[in-house]
Amino acid sequence: MLRLASDQGLANVSLSHLASACSITKATLFHHFKSRDALIDELFAYASALAQRQMVTIALGGSAREVLGSAMDHWHELYATEPLTFFFRIVESESLHSSAAMRLKQSHHQMIVAQSRAILERLSSTGRLAIGDLELATLLFSSTAAHLLWRLLSEDEDAVAWEEDAFIASFVRLYDPALH
Repeated sequence: MLRLASDQGLANVSLSHLASACSITKATLFHHFKSRDALIDELFAYASALAQRQMVTIALGGSAREVLGSAMDHWHELYATEPLTFFFRIVESESLHSSAAMRLKQSHHQMIVAQSRAILERLSSTGRLAIGDLELATLLFSSTAAHLLWRLLSEDEDAVAWEEDAFIASFVRLYDPALH
């Protein structure tokens, strides 16, 4: 279901099509799931749990550029690794039509905001960045990171990776302690 819905859109995957793709009968699907909605709920629960297991601590050692690069690499790997890339494509495409998908999208964005805030606070408190307004810096970093991550789902990874590197370099220059 993850792969099919990612490629065709969740609304375009019928239970008959899913059963055929899995080489099972539609009755077998209904044996395990009471309805299409129950299957979709399980899909979101499964992929969310999988994404949560992928969350690891982001290393805070090194220069500000290295730490921010590690954070982006961590998130990039999370969003660009199958089967999670299928899941995030579904969440993005369904978020306007499905309250469950919108909640998941918001939850993942809040995770990026919280991790960004913690990283930036640490970089500022250790003198690697000079951040006067932590909330503004967090908004700038997390919003740009989230935008680049969502672009990974539909664009060339190398082009997005280049933009990530350019953004991190500009962000570090903006908050360079030697300039403040």
